[in-house]
Amino acid sequence: MTQSAPLHPAQIRHPDLARLVEHFYDRARQDALLAPVFARITDWPHHFRALTAFWVTQLRGRGLYRGAPIAVHRAMKDQLTPAMFERWLALWDVSTEQVMGADDAAALQAHARRIGAVMQKAIFE
Repeated sequence: MTQSAPLHPAQIRHPDLARLVEHFYDRARQDALLAPVFARITDWPHHFRALTAFWVTQLRGRGLYRGAPIAVHRAMKDQLTPAMFERWLALWDVSTEQVMGADDAAALQAHARRIGAVMQKAIFE
């Protein structure tokens, strides 16, 4: 049996991303370090849709997401630490491995690291 070529991140299906986003944030909301940051969100169905749209837009280069994540995170600067970003990435790695195929998980992890680096630079430097 031949192994198929790995998916390009743009080929990851929207339902897969939605399932990943919900799985990940369910875990993050229970994490001792991250939960306080997410406690301020009251409409999780809306937030799940927005975060899924964010990832679809990031991976496909187009989509419905029109938010300003850097501005939102900058406004929370006093509540965030670099350790929180590291924990977020660690949970993201585990979640992508649990929900996605290995190649898609690796692509999503690499993309999250790039986004995290940009965010941290914008917030902490």
